[in-house]
Amino acid sequence: MEELTTAESMVMKTIWDHPHEMALQEIMKLTNETYGKDWKSQTVSTYIAKLVKKGFLRMNQSGRNATYEIIIPELSYQQEQSRKFVKFWNRGSVAQFLTAFYKDHKLTKEEIEELRKSIDELDQ
Repeated sequence: MEELTTAESMVMKTIWDHPHEMALQEIMKLTNETYGKDWKSQTVSTYIAKLVKKGFLRMNQSGRNATYEIIIPELSYQQEQSRKFVKFWNRGSVAQFLTAFYKDHKLTKEEIEELRKSIDELDQ
């Protein structure tokens, strides 16, 4: 799976957050609102074309109207990017990653319980 640029990630995250087939104008409006951009349709169209080429989206054409649907789910991309990050920065150690991530951040009891629950689920 190819990596996304920052701009492509913004467009793709917008689409993942609204998981229905969308036309260019809706994607542009939502991306601009969410990320405080003022991108024109040509700019967003270029990013969408790259997302189609990378296999993240499928274009469905009906006459002159095109809509885009998700091919790669958000969770799949998150998992792959997380694994790459931990492998590169923490030599593959999730424990090192968590230590670095939470070193200067005091966890709440709820966060600790959530982590314990997740770890217990991995053990089953």
